Formats: sequence, structure tokens, C-alpha cells
Amino acid sequence: MSAPSEIPTGLAGLSSIEARRRLAQIGPNRWVKRDRLARFREVIGLLLDPMAVMLAVAAGVYFLLGETRDAVVLAIALIPVLGVDVLLEARSRTALERLARVAAPFADVVREQHVVSVPIEEVVPDDVLALREGHVIAADGVVRWAANLAIDESSLTGESEPQSKREWPSDSSQAPPDARFFAGSQVVAGHGFGLVITTGTATQYGGIAALVGQTASSASPLQQQAAALVRRLGIVAIIMAVALFALSLARGEPWTRALLGAVSLAMAAIPEEFPIVLTLFLSVGAWRLASRGMLVRHLASVETLGATTVICTDKTGTLTRGEFQMTQHLVLEPGVSERDFLEAAVLACERHPTDAMESAIGAYARARGVAPSDLETRWTLVRDYDFDPIGKHMSHVWHALDIGDTYVIAAKGAVEGILAHSEPDEGSRRRVIDANDELARHGQRVLALAARRTSSLGASREEDERDLTVYGLLGFQDPLRPEVPRAVAECQDAGIRITMITGDHALTAHAVAEAAGILHDDDLIVTGDELAALSERERTERIRRAAIFARISPEQKFLIVDGMKRAGAIVAMTGDGVNDAPALHRADIGIAMGQRGTDVARATADLVLLDDNFASIVDTIRQGRHIFQNIQRAFLYLIAFHIPIIALAIWAPLIGVPLVLLPIHLVWLELIVHPVSAVVFQAEPAAADIMTRPPRDPAASLLPRAAVMRSAVSGGVLAVASFAMYWWQWPSLGEAQARALALVVLLAGYQILVFAERLALPALAVEAIPRTFVFWAVWCASALSLIVILYIPAAAQMFRVVPPKGSQIAAAIVVGMAAVGWRLILRRPQSRLPAAHAPLSDRAASARSANRSAVE
Repeated sequence: MSAPSEIPTGLAGLSSIEARRRLAQIGPNRWVKRDRLARFREVIGLLLDPMAVMLAVAAGVYFLLGETRDAVVLAIALIPVLGVDVLLEARSRTALERLARVAAPFADVVREQHVVSVPIEEVVPDDVLALREGHVIAADGVVRWAANLAIDESSLTGESEPQSKREWPSDSSQAPPDARFFAGSQVVAGHGFGLVITTGTATQYGGIAALVGQTASSASPLQQQAAALVRRLGIVAIIMAVALFALSLARGEPWTRALLGAVSLAMAAIPEEFPIVLTLFLSVGAWRLASRGMLVRHLASVETLGATTVICTDKTGTLTRGEFQMTQHLVLEPGVSERDFLEAAVLACERHPTDAMESAIGAYARARGVAPSDLETRWTLVRDYDFDPIGKHMSHVWHALDIGDTYVIAAKGAVEGILAHSEPDEGSRRRVIDANDELARHGQRVLALAARRTSSLGASREEDERDLTVYGLLGFQDPLRPEVPRAVAECQDAGIRITMITGDHALTAHAVAEAAGILHDDDLIVTGDELAALSERERTERIRRAAIFARISPEQKFLIVDGMKRAGAIVAMTGDGVNDAPALHRADIGIAMGQRGTDVARATADLVLLDDNFASIVDTIRQGRHIFQNIQRAFLYLIAFHIPIIALAIWAPLIGVPLVLLPIHLVWLELIVHPVSAVVFQAEPAAADIMTRPPRDPAASLLPRAAVMRSAVSGGVLAVASFAMYWWQWPSLGEAQARALALVVLLAGYQILVFAERLALPALAVEAIPRTFVFWAVWCASALSLIVILYIPAAAQMFRVVPPKGSQIAAAIVVGMAAVGWRLILRRPQSRLPAAHAPLSDRAASARSANRSAVE
């Protein structure tokens, strides 16, 4: 929230009560109407669930056979089958809707003489809109106050050049084009305030497109692969079912029995759970990340998180608090008093500052008796030169109101840029550089201040800024976030390289890197000028080796990210400005700052760091690795789960014995596999050593080949055990009891399979006995369901089973457990972590110890 002093006079804005009244009367500022058919299409998609379609076909077959009861039972079974899908879909949708609410764009408006952020949909006519560099404009309106304001209107006009804007204090309806602004355009320079005239679809931008907030508009690559896998396997399942139907008819079986066998095979073979499980894991994981300070705009980035090898991070506001305090000033020009120095510092700032450093200058001067408001009664601004990204400075030209033709040019910026516009002797230049180095060596952000009095204005900026006198230096402290050293150490223990890219002085960057514990070579701190002078080959090598980049321009950030990617790194890049967009787009994972980032940066990024805190990036990587490991274990479980039911669906018709699994049994198994794969594994905690292992190789397959083979073998052994029990007991006990024993073998194996797949990845340090309530609730419910099927007469009749003797059931349980339990016995023991990968490795710990000593 901005203080009233930062708001121009006469722009008090609406009251909160009046804004709410207008919102209720006019409606939300929504540029694009919502799709009213979206929910209907979701319902149709659920009804076309492959399992539901197969059940409907099976119910129809039973009805044609005259077995009305079985037909009704299968029709009723559609309710739990679709119910599970609806619940899982609802959970994913709820997570994404919550995410969309967090991702919804905000606008800065003046309410009751304070600048506050409100959702863009709550902007109403007559709101005073704060127009800031990098922000997307929320509505159409007229500029009321401007300072070097330039707006990109290419989304509306196709004009690539930014349009300069001027103030228009008169009748809004008479405002010329260069005093108007439009929804959907972007502020690319300067800042200002404007009066909102039109909102919603009535704006010129209305109906074109929404800019941000489309959190899950497209499927991630992994989701696309899973969907393609299901489609291919679905086609194979249908072909197999048709072939089985034809074979059964050729052997003389009734067409109804042949059709039931074919439908059972199709129901068993289509792995519809894969995309459902994947979507749930990614969407719920994205919501959990949002609750930890990281907004996921593209679900694909969740998949990439675990493979990150390099984090390119800014310094200000990410490693540090971003809370600038001006702590000292050095007057280096003889004859300049402290008051003259502070007045020049204030005159070098904007009249209504929004920059944190300019606000700090104003507070510092005010505390020493120089009030910015008093200066405006003696001086009037006649020229306002915006920040020069090449010279890294800005300047203002003021006219004295009480001393005739007297002008003062006040400039501040990087020492190099200010010195380039002054003509000091060699001794004065050396004194300025040495003082700057001394302040930077203590981690201070340093600005140089220069000024010149004149009786006439120059014809250009170049003439106005010529022959400035360097008054001295301004020193700022931006404290390191206390959680950063621990987070940096955790990243480096996880095999992730930390690279700092900043526009600050090299010595300032080095001091912060030392305090943060970033591993680096003291002799390899690369500046922007050095980077520009290197050949492409030399630049690539320097980028590969360096960990600190100073005095870097936004354009050079792209070169750094590009060089790292060419060297094979998986790069996560942070950025906050308009010019950071190319680098964010080039990175494997672009991370925009949520608090100080521009709308353009946020729209380009994959992730938005809501609290601008580096520790949240580390937590995000941890969560990304956690999500991926749980997806792997769930998929391995699904592979092992489907093999036995597919095998049983094929072997019985081929050998000529009655079907082991009827459609009703597949419904039951469906109600087991969904909660286990989608809920149990999703709730599994992260492995204890998840951040002490190297990043995942992005070129590696989703599932390790050895783990897939173990899952496939255990599924195959369970299939053989279950069918062997059925085939062996069928002649003596009959179909119903033999089927009951086969189901006991199958479920006993599945119950052990959950334990086996939790431990399927030997690299994970996972507790052998689960401790989550979800695991044991689902596991016990699965076991209880079989007891109900066997011993409740109505259920036994429905499932066409007869309970065997207790000794036979015990034997079947032993067989089922043995079919999968061998994996727990033969499982490789988890090796202890090597010392190099122990938490807080010696290298990082010793580095931090040395760094703290240096800072202290």
C-alpha cells in the first residue's frame, strides 16, 4: 500500500464502498465472457469413460440374455465407477480453480488516497489506475498524471513502437489519443495515474483474449504422452477383444458368452487410470506449490523441476529482502554542503517515487531536515529524463522559482554512468572509484550523485547532462534473507548449481554471494563489459564456469541462459522486468517475481514466485522431485496391477474354462486401483534424502527399465498364481469356489504390491512401514471389501462366488503374498549416503563458515 504522499494532488480515488456499489451495478471487469458450455463438455467426457462404456455394453448383454438382475447390478455399478472419476476430476478441478484464483491478475488503483492492489475484475469506471512500468493496463481511460509514460499498444493497433503519453486534466471525452490508454496494452516506460472510463467487454480490447491466469489451459508433455499411451493401448485392447470374440465363436461358444469374454478383456486392458492419476498428481501438486509461495502457470514445469541443474537468480529481493535503507552518504566534492548534497539527491528522484531506492532517499533526507515537499515550493520540474539502460542513470532538470533564470540538473545512477557525464581530474575520479569499491566491498548498493547549475537549458539530453559535477555517493543496505544460506546449501547438496546474475557492482555481488554461501571462484566474477568483449566460444566457456555475474543488462541475461543450455544444463531463471521476458522464455523454467515482477514477466514465466523468496524456489524443487517420485511409483503400481487381470481375461477363454473375472469383478478391482494409485501414492511423503541426490536426467525415460521389469514380473507371477489356483480347484470345487480362491490370491498379491511399489525405486530412502492414515485406510478398506464379497450372501451371489474353507483361504492368501512378497525379500538395501552428499555437505558448510567470517 502506497502512502498518500506518493499520489498526485487531486487523485484521491473512489472509496471502497463506492467501488463495491459500482461493481455490483456494472459487473466485473471481464474482457472475455466465460464459456457456459465448458462444464457440460466435462460431463460428456466423464460419461464417455472407457470403463463406463464397457459396463454399459456388458449390462446390455446380460439384459439380452434375460439375466435382468445382473444387468441391473452392472447398471448400478456405473454409479461408483463414474463416482470415483467424478471425485478425482473434482479434486483436480478444485485445485486448478484455486490456482486460477491465485493466478488472477491484479491492478493497482487508488482507493481512499492509498494505492492498493485489487483483482483486475474489480476495477470499475472512475477508479484511478496506477500505471507502472511492465504492468498490463486493466481498462480504458485517460491519463491524469504522467512521468515519461510510454505504452505499448501493439495488441490493439499493430504499431510496434511504444506510444508516449501526456497528461489530460480536462474533459475526458475530449482527450486526444496521446492522452488515452487502453485495456490489454502494456506500460513499457515511466509511470503515471489515469482515470478509468470503460471496463469489461466494452473496452477496445474486450473479446480479443485474456492475458494471464490460464493456469492449466493445455496439457503438459507428460499428460500428452499418457493420453497417447491410453489411446494406443485402447486400440490394441479393442483389437484383442475382437480377436478373442472371433476365436470364441469359431470354437463354438455361444455369442453371448464370447461377447462377455471380449468385453471383460477390453475392460481389463484399457489403462484409463494413467491420465487420471497424472492430472491429479500435477494439479494437486501445483496447488500445494501455490500454498508454499510458488504459482504454477504451466503444469509442464512441474515435470521439469526435478531435473533442474542450474538456478540463475537475481540478487535484489530474491537473495536479499528488497527493503532498501539508505544508511550513509559520502560528500566527495569540496564546497558542497550536506544540505546541498541531500537536496540534489531528492531532486534526482521522481516527484512521486514508486522505486524503493528513491523512497529510501526521501526518507533519509527527511530525517535530516530536507523535506521533498518543501523543495517543490522552490523548484519546478521542466525536463524528466528516464533511466538510461546503457549509462545506467537518470536525471531531472529543475527551474528555480525564486532565483530568475537558474536551472539545476540532478542525476544519479551507477558510478560508471555518472563519471561518463562528468569531467573530474584523475585524482577526483580515483577518489570516487575507491570510495565506491569500499562501500561495495561491505555489500552496499551504491549510487553516484552529480549535479550542475546553469542559466540556460541545453538543446538535448546529451547537452543537459554534459559536464556534471560528482557530488558524492549514496550507500544502501539490503539485508540478506536469513533463510537464504540454508536454502543455498540445500540446493548445492542436491547437485544444483547457484548462479547470481545482478546489475550491481561486482564487489557488492561478491559480498552477497559470500554471505549466502554460493560456491564460486573469487577470480571468476564476470561483468557485463567483460562478457560483451568475449568471443562466442570464450563466452560459452566463461558462462559454464562462473557463478557470479555483475553489471549485467537484461539482454545479457538471455546470452547467459542460452550459454548454459548449450552446455547441457537444465536452467531455472528468475526475472522481474519487461526486458527479462526473453531470458525467462529461453530458460527451461522461467520464474517471475510475484511482488515486484511486471505483468509481462509473469505472463512469460512458467512459475510465479509469490513471495519473491529464494527459499521458495528450493522448496519448489523439493516438491517437484516429490511429485515426480510419486508419479513413478503410481505408474509402476498400475503396470503390475493390470497384468494379472489382462492375463486372466485372456487365458480363461483360450483354455476353454469359465471366465475368472466377470464385468462385476472388474468393477470391484476398478474401485480398488483408483484410490490406491490416485490417493495413496499421491499422499506419500517425500523421501528423506530427496534433496541430497543429483538432479534427474531429463533424457532418461519416465520409469527406470529395471523397475518396470520388476513390476511386470511380479504382475506376471501373480497372474500365474491366481489362474493356477482357479484352474487347479475348478474341477473339484466348482466355478464359484474356484473363482473365490482366485480372487483371494489376486487381492492378497495386490495388498503386498502396494508395499513393493512404495519401495520400487532403490535410490529413495523410504520408510518400509507407511505412516500415513490414507495408506492404511485404503489398504484396510480393500481387504474388507473381499470379506464382504465372500461372506455376505447377497454380495456373494452378485459376484458369483461361494466361500471356501478357512484352510483353503489361508493357503490362497499365502500363495498371493508369496507371488509378490519375493520383491520385499530380495529388495536391495538402501545404501547410506556418501559423505559428499550428506545434508549440509562439508564443502558448503565450510564455505558458509568462511563467508560468515568474511562478512563479520
